[in-house]
Amino acid sequence: MRTIYLLVLNTLKVTFRKKSNYIVYFALPILGLVMSMTMHAGTGTNKLSIGIINMDNGILSNDIINSLSKTESFEVVQIDSDSIDELLMDDKLSCAVIFPKNLLEGFLSGNPKKIEIVSVRGKETTIWLENYIKLYTDNIYMLARASGGKRAVFDKLYEGYKNQKVHLEIAKVDDQANDKSIVFTSLGFLIMFVMIGTGNTAEIILKDKRNRTYFRICSAPVKPGEYVLSNAITNIIIVLIQICLLIFIMRWVFKINTYVPDWQMVVILGCFGLVAISIGMMIVALARSSYEAGVASTLVITPSCMLAGCFWPVEYMPAIMQKISYFIPQRWALDAVQALQRGAFFHDVAGNLVVLMAFAAVFFVLSAYRFSTTDDVSRFI
Repeated sequence: MRTIYLLVLNTLKVTFRKKSNYIVYFALPILGLVMSMTMHAGTGTNKLSIGIINMDNGILSNDIINSLSKTESFEVVQIDSDSIDELLMDDKLSCAVIFPKNLLEGFLSGNPKKIEIVSVRGKETTIWLENYIKLYTDNIYMLARASGGKRAVFDKLYEGYKNQKVHLEIAKVDDQANDKSIVFTSLGFLIMFVMIGTGNTAEIILKDKRNRTYFRICSAPVKPGEYVLSNAITNIIIVLIQICLLIFIMRWVFKINTYVPDWQMVVILGCFGLVAISIGMMIVALARSSYEAGVASTLVITPSCMLAGCFWPVEYMPAIMQKISYFIPQRWALDAVQALQRGAFFHDVAGNLVVLMAFAAVFFVLSAYRFSTTDDVSRFI
């Protein structure tokens, strides 16, 4: 144990002797979090600014306008018809509502006039407002039919409709979607940087082989397995520091709710950290030079993170790509976090952890076999 302890200390010293590694291991994951927050900064719920052109000025149009004004999601402003195009094109208004003349008379005659909604943003912007107005006017239409087209009867029915007693209970809920999106994207960046970092640490073995330091160490009372294990332990220490640092900054600096208990997040990402370490070890074990290891890391890390959904939800990808993503360990880690965010219990994601550990075991076995059968140093350049 003392031998492994000393080797771990030496590997940490060699790793952080290079100042740029502080950026790779710690600054880049934090930068990924900041980038994620910037990307989602404008995705919260905004008020819909509505321009009103009221050519009716009757009781119905005024009541609808007053009702819209009292809705927190709408911001109502009076405009004139000459400025509507300019305001919409300059994005000063989300949409405009035009009330036609003789709106009530149209309902009483059985030929209700259309309340026009104008927007350049498309249906996704106006659909809520359209449904809101449609519900209101449908009720008015039924009252008009019940009155038989008689204004006095309608006024009495409408007065009762407006004064009906409705008991409402209002509860304000937090918008969890934005925080969850930030957490998802941040974890995607963290996973990528963890893989980059573990690959860099594993490459120390290559450098030691190239300098023949590896063989001088193994000529001492140190077994090759102990040397490789010390490198893996060093990686685990660095990965756990990265994970804890990112979670701490999320929770206590930026006040982002991950909706996952911290210890569960550490366990899931820690399991993936083992996978990342094993992948880095396997790349180094198969590589014949530092150049090959660097190229292989680039070819493995970036495409696999893209396919696994580290940068965007896998649902956005074609069906065949979604199926392929199940052969990539990053997918299982992200799925576990998202399942917990949706309310699953920790034992529900045990299968994901088993899959991650299986990935790690396979890659560790392959790399250990390769290390044990390779002793040619002539090609380590």
